[in-house]
Amino acid sequence: MRKYSIEKSDHGKLSDLKKLYLKQLPAPRDGMWETFVMMADHYAITSAEKTIGYFVINSEQQILQFYVEGTYDSSDIFQQIIDEMKPPGAVAMTSEPEFLSHCLDHQKSVTVNALMYHFEKDTPIAGANFPDGYEFRTVQESELSTAVNFAHETLGADQGWLSMYYGDLIKRKELFGLWDGKTLIATGERRVSETQKPYADVGMIVSTTHRGQGLATMILQKLLNLCGEKGLSAICSTEKDNVGAQKAIAKAGFIDHHRIVEFKFN
Repeated sequence: MRKYSIEKSDHGKLSDLKKLYLKQLPAPRDGMWETFVMMADHYAITSAEKTIGYFVINSEQQILQFYVEGTYDSSDIFQQIIDEMKPPGAVAMTSEPEFLSHCLDHQKSVTVNALMYHFEKDTPIAGANFPDGYEFRTVQESELSTAVNFAHETLGADQGWLSMYYGDLIKRKELFGLWDGKTLIATGERRVSETQKPYADVGMIVSTTHRGQGLATMILQKLLNLCGEKGLSAICSTEKDNVGAQKAIAKAGFIDHHRIVEFKFN
């Protein structure tokens, strides 16, 4: 087996390879997982002083991304990563066929983590008719703490992370709120991808006291219209066990086509 050099690198230095990796995928990557990839450690794979590929490992030592140029034996390289790094597992998408195949070769178990959805081009988008007294609009910078507290109370997400994440969305005018008077009862987001144009990830959170009223579907319909105005193709995802979100997403017209799967290795 040929030995390749594996060294920690900066994701910026691997940008050309990352573009090649994204270009050969049959479907876009989920935006939230792409964020997780950007936050994780990147490693360059070199042969004869030429960088031929890379892989990404998170703080739990799971492999999140793997790519090697087509003229090299990716199976041998993946085996070397397993031997040297000893990762306990990986997270891959079914839209990453080569990475997925290598994970299957080493898997002890595999579980579905999330479902990925897309919206077919030229599919009619229904209008969003919110109940009287409700207002759907962009969240302002002065309302950051309101949005953070809402998401924290509804989902239990970390407030520090939410402040950074929502702060960025607000600056980009990509965070929206549904208000009942002065009360924020739901949020929606349209995250325009910087690496996978013309895609935009959409998502929503509805307060526990306002669920079961069809608001999640209405928010998604509104976000779809906003995407259409900008010439964007909407994608989204949700956890495997979140049946309520799955129903809302399907009612809005999305189709699930790929999965995010988690592997445990031998």
